Amino acid sequence: MDLFGTRELQELLRVESTPCISLFAPMERVTALAHQNPVRFRNLLRQAQERLERSGVRPHTIEELLAPAQALLEDELFWLYQGDGLAVFAAPEFFRTYRVPLRLSEELAIGERFVVTPLLPLLLHNGQFWVLALEKYRIRLFLGGPSGLSEVDPAHLPSSLREALQVDQPDIVVQYRTALRVGQGRTHMATHGHGFGREDIKRMVLEYYRVVDRAFRELAAEHPFPLVLAGVEYLVSLYREVNSYPRTLAEAVPGSPETHPLHQLFEHARQLVLQWAQQERRRWLEQYYELRGKSVKATEELTTIVLGAAEGRVEVLFIAEGAQLWGTVDWQRRAVEVSSADTPGAVDLVNEAAVQTLLHRGTVLNVAAQELPDAASMAALLRY
Repeated sequence: MDLFGTRELQELLRVESTPCISLFAPMERVTALAHQNPVRFRNLLRQAQERLERSGVRPHTIEELLAPAQALLEDELFWLYQGDGLAVFAAPEFFRTYRVPLRLSEELAIGERFVVTPLLPLLLHNGQFWVLALEKYRIRLFLGGPSGLSEVDPAHLPSSLREALQVDQPDIVVQYRTALRVGQGRTHMATHGHGFGREDIKRMVLEYYRVVDRAFRELAAEHPFPLVLAGVEYLVSLYREVNSYPRTLAEAVPGSPETHPLHQLFEHARQLVLQWAQQERRRWLEQYYELRGKSVKATEELTTIVLGAAEGRVEVLFIAEGAQLWGTVDWQRRAVEVSSADTPGAVDLVNEAAVQTLLHRGTVLNVAAQELPDAASMAALLRY
């Protein structure tokens, strides 16, 4: 699984060389259907080549543009390890692939900019989440999304206590020496020993978890998704003693992670994330309605939202589910006008506001249409 967050989104939107080719396809994980993955991708590449030829792009340029994607077809390992969707972006001297935990529809777009809309659900408030599976002497990290859970490359974190602390796995070992002692009319057995005791092991596990926490904070700095802990109560409690990640959920998946099949771990963690997200959404909506009509920081005015998002002023953007609103933006006049989709220069204003909010580290929330005032497509809480 590949990480896709605001950093990756920024990189895609900074590309100015053209043509920009965006390919999206649903993928099958390692099942009997996995052989369809490269076949589906090959068909998309064929369509891309035909469209580039029709638009007058020279054959040599087409070959250079599609060469990295063609090379993927020969990479058997790549196709064996897929998420639920594959996104591929190609432009002159630029190529990126993202295997994501999101079921994507088959789509091809060629234009002056990359199309990123299909990946935006990953960047919504509850779009992706981390699951840290805790065992005493090892951890596993998973990335979850709307449609599944996949293990993250262990190179990102020290996966075992031995790797983190450069020690062998400790066991409770006490070597005993016994002797009889007689005193005041009674006899008892005296025992002496040495080795790893329970407190020694606890200290080592805590130190291991500290190392994991530091490494995870570095990994999550650019991908600050909510974190779900999974493990027996004792180990979860130990990890919370050293945990410094602010978006760790209060509830954990109970029991040893090794006893949970992957789909069960996903379902349990996903429910915890959805509950957390609902609480967060209610909190933000309550704050919005408390300020609405009393402060300019709460607004549903279209121009203010679209321009404010581009200027980094939007802290929270509320989007009505399924909303689309086409229009034009005149940055010099600072004017936003609603129009039809076929108007020259028209863009989906909802999508534009969402992308800009995410790029400026804001939060984007999907809400029911009736939760927004006056049938608005969007509303926002502004930073200033």
